[in-house]
Amino acid sequence: MQTQGNNLKAFYFQNIFIVVLVTLALVSSLLLMTKHQAAWTENVLEATFMSYALVCYWWAKRDVRFSGILLIRWLSFLYVVGSYIYAIHYNNANVFDFLKIYKCYIYLFFLTFLTDKRLMTFAGANRLITILFSLFFLKYILMIATGRSFRPIVYMENNFELMFLYALYLIRYTVTKKNYLFLLGLVGLITVLSLSRSSLLMYSVLVFFVIYDSFKKTRVFIIPGAAIVLGVVVYYIFTQRSSSLEQVDRYRFMLVWWSNVNNWNFWQWMVGADRITPLSPQSCSYMNYFKMMFSYKEDGTCYSVVLHSFIFRVLFDHGILGFASLMYSVYLLLVRSKVRKDVTLVFLTIVLLNGLSVSSFNNLFFAISMVFLMTTNTEYQLEEAKEQDD
Repeated sequence: MQTQGNNLKAFYFQNIFIVVLVTLALVSSLLLMTKHQAAWTENVLEATFMSYALVCYWWAKRDVRFSGILLIRWLSFLYVVGSYIYAIHYNNANVFDFLKIYKCYIYLFFLTFLTDKRLMTFAGANRLITILFSLFFLKYILMIATGRSFRPIVYMENNFELMFLYALYLIRYTVTKKNYLFLLGLVGLITVLSLSRSSLLMYSVLVFFVIYDSFKKTRVFIIPGAAIVLGVVVYYIFTQRSSSLEQVDRYRFMLVWWSNVNNWNFWQWMVGADRITPLSPQSCSYMNYFKMMFSYKEDGTCYSVVLHSFIFRVLFDHGILGFASLMYSVYLLLVRSKVRKDVTLVFLTIVLLNGLSVSSFNNLFFAISMVFLMTTNTEYQLEEAKEQDD
C-alpha cells in the first residue's frame, strides 16, 4: 500500500501541472478564439497552483531547516491577513479588489511550500517545452494569418504568458544545450509575432544571457551585433504601436501615478498608501477607458490596478519596503531551491521588466514559472553531464 501511495504522489507531482497546461493550450489552439476570455483559464490554473502547493505541504517530506523561508511564509501570511482585516472590516473595501492588490503576497505564501522540493522530472518539463513552444508558434501564426487577431494569445494576454516560456527555456538551458539556439530562435519568433513591447525587452535579457554564458570567447563581438538587431526590432514594434511618447499608454499611466504620490511623506514612500486606497476621482475619470478594471463595487472607484504597470502599483499599495521584501523573498526561494544564481538573477530581471508594462509578480504565470523553476529535478542530469565531460 505504501508503494502505491508513493506512486500516486509521484504521478501527481510529475504530471498534474503538465496535463492541465497542455489541455488548456490545446483547447485554446483548437478553438482559435478571436478574443480569448481568460477568466476561466486563470481560475483553473490558480486552483491547480494552490492545490499543488498545499498537497506538497502535506505529502512531500517536510523540512524545517530553512528558517528564512519560514519567516517569509509567516510574514506574508500575517501581512495579508492583517491588511484584509483592516481593509475589509474597517475600510469596507471589496474583497475582490483586495485580492487583486495582494495577489503577489498570496502567491509568495504558497510558493514557500515548494522550496527545494524536487517533484517534477526534467524529462516531463522538457516534453512540456516541446509541446508548448510548438503550440504557441502555431496558434500565433494561425491567428495572425486568418486575421482573427494581431495580438494572439494561448492562455491570456501574451505579455502575461510569454514570461512562462522564458522560464521554461531557462530550465532547459540549465541542463542541456542541445538545440538551445534553435529553441532560442523559436521563442524569439513567437515573441516577435506577439507584438508585445515588454516581451521583446524580456526576450532581449534572455538572448544576452545566453550569449554571455555560451560564447565566452566571442561574446565581446556578438553582443553588440545582437543589441543592434534587437534594437531595430524593438524600435519597429514601438513605432508601429505609437508615434510619440505622449501616445505610449504606460507613460500616461506614470503621470497618473505621480499625481497620486507626489505629495507623499517619507513614511508613505516606505509602506505605501493606506490599506487599500483608491486613486483620486480625477485619475479615475481620466482612466475611464479602462472602466472594466474599476472597483468591483461599481461605484466609479478605481484602484492602482488600472495603472497596469506592477512597479507603479506595488509602490503605491505596498511602498518601497513591500517591493524590496518581495524581490528578496523570491530571490531566496529560488536560491534555496538550488536554482543557479545567474539564472535566478536573469529570471528576476525578466519579471521586473514585465512589471514596467503589466502585472509582474502579480502575474499568475510568474507563480507557475516559479513552480517549474523551484521543483524541476535537474540535479542528476547535471551530474551525468559532468561525468561525460570528464
